[in-house]
Amino acid sequence: MIELQNINKIYRVGASDFYALKNVSLTVNDGEFVSVCGASGSGKTTLLNIIGCLDTYESGTYRLDGEDISKSNDKKRAQIRNSKIGFVLQDFALINSQTVLYNVMLPLMFGKCPYGEVKSKALDALGALGVADQAEKWANQLSGGQRQRVAIARAIVNSPSIVLADEPTGQLDSKTGAQTMKLLSELNRSGITVIVVTHDANVASMAGRIITVFDGEIVG
Repeated sequence: MIELQNINKIYRVGASDFYALKNVSLTVNDGEFVSVCGASGSGKTTLLNIIGCLDTYESGTYRLDGEDISKSNDKKRAQIRNSKIGFVLQDFALINSQTVLYNVMLPLMFGKCPYGEVKSKALDALGALGVADQAEKWANQLSGGQRQRVAIARAIVNSPSIVLADEPTGQLDSKTGAQTMKLLSELNRSGITVIVVTHDANVASMAGRIITVFDGEIVG
């Protein structure tokens, strides 16, 4: 379970404080599919980064599966990210100079996966997304839809309980975007908690719950 209580994220801008998040409280139950909507600069990506243990905050409490994240150091947060959370980013964040297989193997290399299982687990993840036949291609040889599938395969290769997707359809055409959301829905039906950040109302409507962020506050 994801539990945020009165989270404040502040950036210093010149002599002033800018509140990226203001007293944000949010609970996401295990197995939910939630979309976070809002205009550019509303704070939705900052919220996702805090949930994903990528960013810290000035005040408030964040508990993930009952564990107080504010009491975790950088090493511990990295362990939590690697074991519990998969990320799908708008620009896919693939290493173009490496193969598809290598890209999906990376999270396993940084985790505790036995060396002999790394390749097979990565191939299994690619197979689950229907792109195992692309394993030996360079990442920059793929189409947009294939790159997104590889990015999702990399996100799930460590069997996370949570998948966080930041504008996952932002660089895709409408058909490929719909296919991506279908894949995320299928992941959710398998029991994974999915949180999608989007400014697209059609994308948001595919989630079970919609949260709206405006000027750093949850307004709906």
